[in-house]
Amino acid sequence: MDAATRKMINSLTEDILHSLNIQIPVKDIDKLVDSLGGTIQPDLNYSDGAVKKNGDSFIILVSPFQDEKRRRFTIAHELGHLFLHMGYLINEELWRKQDQNVYERSGSSEKEYQANEFAAAFLMPKEDYFRKMNESMDGNKVNTSKIAEYFNVSVEAASNRGKFLGYLKW
Repeated sequence: MDAATRKMINSLTEDILHSLNIQIPVKDIDKLVDSLGGTIQPDLNYSDGAVKKNGDSFIILVSPFQDEKRRRFTIAHELGHLFLHMGYLINEELWRKQDQNVYERSGSSEKEYQANEFAAAFLMPKEDYFRKMNESMDGNKVNTSKIAEYFNVSVEAASNRGKFLGYLKW
């Protein structure tokens, strides 16, 4: 994914968070999906998750074999597909064309990278991340486990977000 696409996804995500008045950190992602008009269902057919249109709404299917942090990121990833690739609440024409499409979390396509970027930006917005990172400094080192705990994500997700934002070294 190029820098312009990453920047666009982060900007769109911030707009969605702001316009829908979503509080950070996201405390209850199930309740959030419900407030957006969707449902979450466990599904043994997916190792991670999927999203599909259901009438005027949507269903996020998630593997029941994920821990809480992985499940949250999977749901946020599927929200990425919902907004970025399906046009939910953003592009009515695109949304109308989604009746037969199912976006599965698998592989390493450009759309998967975009949905991952959305999930990270959704759960750990740039400004909130920067503030929490500064609060988690010990000398010139960042305690990413404190950042991960605050956003309720894995340490790996918190570390990767900081690296993609340019705050942490690869």
